[in-house]
Amino acid sequence: MEPELRFKGLPRHDKELLQRWDKSMQNSKTKNDFAALLKKVVLFQEAPESFRQQLCDAVVPAEYSGGLLYRQGDPGEWMCIVLSGHLEKSILRDPSLPEIPIGDVAPGGISGDMGMLGVSKVRSHSCRCVEQSSLLLLSRTAFAHLVEATGGLEEHPLLKQLEKMQNLTGDIEAFCDLPCFAKMERECVRKICEFLEPRRTTRGTHANRSHALRPLVRLYYPGMALMKEGEMGFEMFILHSGKVEVLKGSKVVAELGGGVVLGDVAVLGSDKRRSATVKCLECTLVYVLNGEVVQETLEKFPVTKTVYDHDYIARLLRFELEKAADEVEHLENFYGKCHPMKLDQVSSEIFGRNVDF
Repeated sequence: MEPELRFKGLPRHDKELLQRWDKSMQNSKTKNDFAALLKKVVLFQEAPESFRQQLCDAVVPAEYSGGLLYRQGDPGEWMCIVLSGHLEKSILRDPSLPEIPIGDVAPGGISGDMGMLGVSKVRSHSCRCVEQSSLLLLSRTAFAHLVEATGGLEEHPLLKQLEKMQNLTGDIEAFCDLPCFAKMERECVRKICEFLEPRRTTRGTHANRSHALRPLVRLYYPGMALMKEGEMGFEMFILHSGKVEVLKGSKVVAELGGGVVLGDVAVLGSDKRRSATVKCLECTLVYVLNGEVVQETLEKFPVTKTVYDHDYIARLLRFELEKAADEVEHLENFYGKCHPMKLDQVSSEIFGRNVDF
């Protein structure tokens, strides 16, 4: 692959390490083994075999002994695959407070994919190496070249789903037009956007840092869980694009698309446990909000707060009624129906025979 495609936008690389990598990829067995490992990476599972083979020659190896890999709010169009070591993701919501850890990346995992895929122009979180780590870096230009060289989007089902998400995180109007905001004052929605829209972090004075990023935008792949039933929940999700299924136990109770709010029953209610599991059926882009942010914003817009509270109570009531119905069904299955049975029903359903009385 041409150097201008392979290295464009990447951090400085070690030439000696790169030479060793390229030499190892000249061995067909080594290359085939590594291509097989790439099939376990979620982003490349559905890609053609030819893509994974060529990807071996497009990645750039890097070694990190620790420290910052990239910073929240910085522009970035490359991603990394973790071969060994450990990465930690975090976000900054308040410059006066420590960063908040949001997840780890273990070997086989990826980080920075939103930037490489063109979903976001800036990093939605910071990423650090917390121990000696071996990574493979992939630039957006190299990735795009490989996709085109191996059949285009038609041969990459996952990328076809992601195509409609290009730069969505910077489209404020599209966010404000989501169905979940239809009854809310436009200015209130724009205020919420201040806690969502990725912006470039300005380094320098504390005043500048107070304008730093506060969002958390997440990209989920098919099969990944947004939330799990019974877990504690302090974040609510706004589904921007994609499709999810809602499960109670192992039973699917709903399928939902873009423009819905998820998780607010646990976040805003007294019981912080998630009432259901939500899994992604396709590539899904979500915004994440802290419950306190929503409550503080709504207090400034009484009209919208009244509408939101009404809708929230209606959803909560539906949830409680469904919960009560499930409990009644469980009790009836265990103890039998609580209402009196006719004698012929007792005979047929309890004793399994018909008796004339």
